[in-house]
Amino acid sequence: MTLITETGSGVTGATSYVSLAEADSHFTALANDDWTSAADGQREEALIRAALHIDSFDYPGRVLDWDQGLKWPRSGAYDRDGREISGLPHALRVAALELADTFLKDGAGLDQRSIAREKIGPIEVAYSNGRMEPSFVFRLLRQIGARTGQNDVQRG
Repeated sequence: MTLITETGSGVTGATSYVSLAEADSHFTALANDDWTSAADGQREEALIRAALHIDSFDYPGRVLDWDQGLKWPRSGAYDRDGREISGLPHALRVAALELADTFLKDGAGLDQRSIAREKIGPIEVAYSNGRMEPSFVFRLLRQIGARTGQNDVQRG
């Protein structure tokens, strides 16, 4: 898949919220050797996976252009303070960078389940599925209205 960067104008076929050059500059400034020593293809794949993860959430408003490749930019979206969000918000771009770094370092990326029970013979492992604190990335995305697609149904 080719890396096509969203500029904030609704780019058709966009696959990333951050360009490879921007990510390289960001991680070079942070002296992130894992990022800077990885091959171009690995870094591009990490940026694309980050955008896919970001787009797995629901956001307020509607896409700016029906032909755009990603969920942002949007129209009719407001932050928690009631200000209209235009283009690509800073929180979105930081989340994309954080996620890309996570995906580059670990292909499984975001599986944060912890082992609740472990038995050595015959081998048994059980993972917790309890409620966890929202990740740093999700807290960033909540600033721009991200919510999971869960529909809580309650009996009345």
